[in-house]
Amino acid sequence: MDFDILTHHMQQRTKISIIIASALALFGLLVTTIFDLFPSKQEPLVSIETPVVLPDRNEALPTGAVFDQANADDFAAINPSDPASDKQGTLERDAQDLAVFFIERFGTYSSDAGFSYIDDLSGFMTDSLRSNLEASKLATPARDGFYSITADLASVATDTFSPSSRSATFSAVLNRSETAGGNTEQYQQEALVLLKQSGSGSWLVDSVVWGNKL
Repeated sequence: MDFDILTHHMQQRTKISIIIASALALFGLLVTTIFDLFPSKQEPLVSIETPVVLPDRNEALPTGAVFDQANADDFAAINPSDPASDKQGTLERDAQDLAVFFIERFGTYSSDAGFSYIDDLSGFMTDSLRSNLEASKLATPARDGFYSITADLASVATDTFSPSSRSATFSAVLNRSETAGGNTEQYQQEALVLLKQSGSGSWLVDSVVWGNKL
C-alpha cells in the first residue's frame, strides 16, 4: 500500500514538471513572436562616401598669364568652356580705358583754362608726346574772344593690340560741341590714339591723331 502511494506521488510530480516545462516553452515562443512583430528601433545606417576633389578649372593655365585679344585663340585652346575666352583681356581693357580717358580730356578745351588740358595729362604721356605738345604750346597764338570745345566718347574700338611689341592703337568717335563767336556747332569726329607700354608696365599715350568730322 505504501509503495502504491509513493508511485502515485511520483507520477503527479512528473505531470506537474511536464506542465511547467510546456508552459515555459509556450511563454518563450510567445515572447519571440512579440519581438518579431514589434522590432526594436535601430539607428539608421549612415552611408560614408569618399569625398571627390575636383581639379581647379584654371590649374592648366600658366602662372601670371595675361590673355587678351592678341592671344584669345591660345586661351580658348587651353580652356574652351570659359566664356571669358572671347572677351577683352585685362591688359587690353586697361589700355583702352586710358585711351578713352585721355582723348576725352585732351579734346576738351576752353580759352579761359588755357593749356590745362595739356598740363593735366602730362603724367599720362610718353616723353616724345610731352615734348611735342610743349613745343606746340609755345607756337600757339593767343585767341581773341571766348572759345571752347568738348569731347565725349561715342564709341571706341581696338585697331591693334600687341603685348609683344608693348603697343596698342584705338579708334574713337567723339561727340563734339564747339563754341566760337557766340555760335555753337555740334558734330562727331574721329580720332586715333596710340599707346606704348613703359618699362614698369604702365600704358602711356604716345600720339593722338584727329580725323574727319562725321
